[in-house]
Formats: sequence, C-alpha cells, structure tokens
Amino acid sequence: MNIYLLRHGTTEWNTSFRIQGQTDIPLDAEGERIAKRTGESLLAEGIIFSHVFSSPLRRAYRTAQLAAPYADIVADPRITELNFGSFEGIPVQEMLQDESCAFRFFRSDPLRYNEEILRLIAADPDSAYESLLTLCARTENFLADVVEPLVRIESAGTNILISGHGAMNRGLMMHFTNSKDLRTFWGRGLQANCGIFIIEASVSESGEVIYRTDESCRVFYDTDKPIPSLL
Repeated sequence: MNIYLLRHGTTEWNTSFRIQGQTDIPLDAEGERIAKRTGESLLAEGIIFSHVFSSPLRRAYRTAQLAAPYADIVADPRITELNFGSFEGIPVQEMLQDESCAFRFFRSDPLRYNEEILRLIAADPDSAYESLLTLCARTENFLADVVEPLVRIESAGTNILISGHGAMNRGLMMHFTNSKDLRTFWGRGLQANCGIFIIEASVSESGEVIYRTDESCRVFYDTDKPIPSLL
C-alpha cells in the first residue's frame, strides 16, 4: 500500500506568516487552485485513492475534496493540527524575536520546544497548549486504529490519502521513519503547501506493519516550475 501524506493548500494566515494551529482558517484562492491542480495531476498519473482521511479543519478537508473529488472523506480529530494555544494568530517573526516566548524553539529545537510547552501546561493545566509528545501519541493511535488494519487487508497497489497539516504530518512522519527522538521531528523540513510525502506500507513475515519513505516532498501542481522551498 502507498500512503500519500498531503499538506493543505495555502491560507491567508500562511501568506501572512501567522500560526494557525487548530484555528479553523479556510483556503485562500491560491490554496484552492493548487489543491485542485494537485488532484488533476494525480489523476493524470493514474493515482486513485481507495480511502481518503482528513483533519476536520476546513483547510485540510477542502484540500482533500479538491485532491480526490471522487472519494468519500473520513474526518478524524486525531489528525488535526497541533494546538498552539495562545500562539495562534500571532505572526511568527514577532514570536521569534520575543526571548520569553517558547515558540522561538519550535523549528530550531523541537525537543526544547516540547519541554517549554510542558512547563506552560504544568503551570496552567487548563491552557490549550499541546506538546509534541501528545501530538505524536494521537497520530500513532490513528495509524494503529485506522491505517494499519487497511495495510493488512488491502492489496499492495492500493493508495490512500491523508490530508493534514505541517506539524501534524511531521508527527506522522516520526512513526513512518521509526524515530523516537524529538530532535529529528522536522526531518528534511516543513512540507510545501500541497506537498506530498509518499510512504510505502507493507506487512513483514512476522506480521508487523512496516513503513518505508525517503522523505522526499513531491509537488504535483505547477510541475513546470521549481519546487517550493521547504523553508
């Protein structure tokens, strides 16, 4: 089975470099265009999905609709984006320049970011912040509960689509690459909007589901242009 792990198209907050998290921001016009173009290119290559799963947030769900318009989409809250609490809506640059803000470690030192978020949660258990460890736990639960049963029963040539988010997709990639070290959380970088990681899933002789991926981010829209930077 091949798993196509898709990041949603662009939104107004993407282009203004604001953290979205679980704030439900819709696609902008460009996001709609590249998601639709992605779907057209996938279909032109003969890539059809037997199962489509999405974060329930509008930007991911709409991307799934445009990328696989023929499919029924199953929304699952376990693959919604990381909750950034009070950081949501704030420009990234503003937080990076604030030496008291835990977010400054988000990309540069994810292990430290996780530690800082755990401190914030300990100080205020009712805060909305979510640690990277919690994100990895819920994405692992999604794989065990939803994806791995499909790997066991579907044919080798089956394709499934998961439409998600920048950080959440990296949580899934931690499992696909069998990494337990948060220092590797960002791997080769943040996916481009509508970028796709392709993961091969199979069952070993011992009955274990195994994943293989080279972590290349493939872009199916505007293939005549340079692939967007992963930042």
